Amino acid sequence: MSLLAQAPLVLAPAHVIRLTRASVQTAPREACGVLLGEVVRGERQVRRLTIGKNLAEEPDRFFLDPVHLMRQAEHTDADGLEILGVWHSHPDQPASPSRLDAEGSQPGWTQLIARVDDGVLTDLKAWDTVDGELEESKVFMDPSLEASKDAPASAHGPGGSLARWFSSQGPLEA
Repeated sequence: MSLLAQAPLVLAPAHVIRLTRASVQTAPREACGVLLGEVVRGERQVRRLTIGKNLAEEPDRFFLDPVHLMRQAEHTDADGLEILGVWHSHPDQPASPSRLDAEGSQPGWTQLIARVDDGVLTDLKAWDTVDGELEESKVFMDPSLEASKDAPASAHGPGGSLARWFSSQGPLEA
């Protein structure tokens, strides 16, 4: 098991806006892309969220264009980033991995799933492979992530969250 499995995933507000727009524009098909970032003080901080082409024929599936993925991998060394995982949308479906999502999960990578209902982001969940099973990880949205590479050390600790997605059972809190 990776030491970073289930470490919090931190996104900037611009990332959430970008994935929401892509999800709304491609609905009822799933949108998808890559999460690039770095690990800072035990958090997986997303620095770049890309939008890739979904090559799946079925509207409720995603198959990220491998050329897009390879291009992102080529830039990781030059930019000092690593691939943290992939994201995709579930239009009008729970932000939980389907059987095919689970089967296609890449060990060591997060799957970020965005539920979008009628053009509104209603849930955002991260899933990591732990001992062969997908388990939910915390997702935070940090407004300071856009301004600086170094977020405050306690920004996401207990009682110090700037904003956090709980689950489909709870709202985004600020």
